[in-house]
Amino acid sequence: MKVPHLPASLLCLGAVVPALGFSTRPVGCHPARIAPNLVPKLASHPSTRAPLVSPRRTSLPRSVYMGASAADTDVSISSEKPTMVQDTLAGLTVAFSLLSKAIACSAIVGVNPLVGLWSSVVMGITAPLIGAREGVISGTAAVVIVPLSALTQVHGVEYMTLCILASAVMQGLFGVFRLAKTADLVSEQVLSGFLNGLGLILLLSQASVFKAAAAAGALVPAVSMASLCFAIVQLLPKFTKAVPSSLVGLVVASGLGAALKLPLATLASSAAEGTFSGGLSSLPSLVNLGELQSMASSPAAWKLVLPPAISIMIIALVETLLAGKVVDDMVGEKQGEDVPTRSVMAMSAGNALSGFLGGFGGCGLIPQTVLNLKSGGGGAFSSISYAIAMASFVLFFAPLVGKISSAALAGIMITVAYDTVAWESSAKAFKAVINPSKYTDEDGKAVSRAQRWIEMLALGISSGICYFGNLAVGIIAGVSFQRGLLSIYNRFGSGNDAEAEAA
Repeated sequence: MKVPHLPASLLCLGAVVPALGFSTRPVGCHPARIAPNLVPKLASHPSTRAPLVSPRRTSLPRSVYMGASAADTDVSISSEKPTMVQDTLAGLTVAFSLLSKAIACSAIVGVNPLVGLWSSVVMGITAPLIGAREGVISGTAAVVIVPLSALTQVHGVEYMTLCILASAVMQGLFGVFRLAKTADLVSEQVLSGFLNGLGLILLLSQASVFKAAAAAGALVPAVSMASLCFAIVQLLPKFTKAVPSSLVGLVVASGLGAALKLPLATLASSAAEGTFSGGLSSLPSLVNLGELQSMASSPAAWKLVLPPAISIMIIALVETLLAGKVVDDMVGEKQGEDVPTRSVMAMSAGNALSGFLGGFGGCGLIPQTVLNLKSGGGGAFSSISYAIAMASFVLFFAPLVGKISSAALAGIMITVAYDTVAWESSAKAFKAVINPSKYTDEDGKAVSRAQRWIEMLALGISSGICYFGNLAVGIIAGVSFQRGLLSIYNRFGSGNDAEAEAA
């Protein structure tokens, strides 16, 4: 994935403001109060006969939940505060579900597999302590590592810390200036396009695993174990949800490969000696501050890290704030006005601390948040419990983690990629263009074909830019395009639609 230069990102960001389509009339100024004799003329103007149209965010696309079933997300959760025991058990369940994904994210970035686990631990502890939305689980996220891996795969992992810290500072500024509500500008169609691009990038990122297996003469075993893992993750929830299907798939595929003595690479065989020895030696250490300071004083380094840092900042903000919205929807209790800002500040602090400890941070995780609520959690301690459990995996069970095969991890990430793509929302957008009368808005009213075309084009543009260009630029371009066209439609097209309907 090509990383764009900074000026391109900033130009796209600047294009959002004039394309939002907001009215310039002062609040509370009704036309009749300004000039009563103009009211009849205004009423006859085409632009006043139909209400203004704005991008709809009536519901989150199913792919936002990435791995959570429909049953998990369509059922309301009790708003009663969970007990500490409930939070503890829910946190343990979340830790098991995130274990394999955290390790897989480390592999994509190209760092020690334990880095992803410690990044999740740091994010899980800092979020509730600073006051993030209760019930939201924060940790290692695929949406963060995709732009980060574009940097590390080309220029090396030595730029990772500066990139994460730069992103953390920008996230902190976003919170200080209380800009969390700007995430509402992202419509369902743009969000679906972002998810489509992200899913395709995650899928293709696993090609290196199979190329390495082919070079070692183990392509067939690698594909077989990855396919087995994928099948278990997809099919097991249809029979039972007592255990995380991703963890079962990882254990079965790795265990079967070892039992059959297949020539598959494992995490231990691919890492430095002693990486998975466990104990206190597995604890993260502070990065070399001298080297970090030297790199931070280099304009060339900033030219490399700023574009992916901006991407990570925007993507992490959107995911974290959406995770809070998921809690609101499932619990049926609106969060306080200052909670989104505190959540952003908590994410900023967690990413900064993780960066200084050599990690790559993360953000709010919607699938794990859903799992936390469905498992009986929802309090602040559920996040702390999950972080403690993840740390225990590293300190006491690291040797077992080292036996996981790379092919099984690839199967996990292929599953994540498949679940990330907004299949349902994309198909709905296409069908709505063909038969707009069949798909109504939240009030049960018909939506014009022109509006559906705008939504479809916004989805396609954001999908294409997110995949071929940059994830953050794809979101900004999608918002700008959709808001701009809807502004033009409100000015010139909505009146014609109203006349056609009246006729």
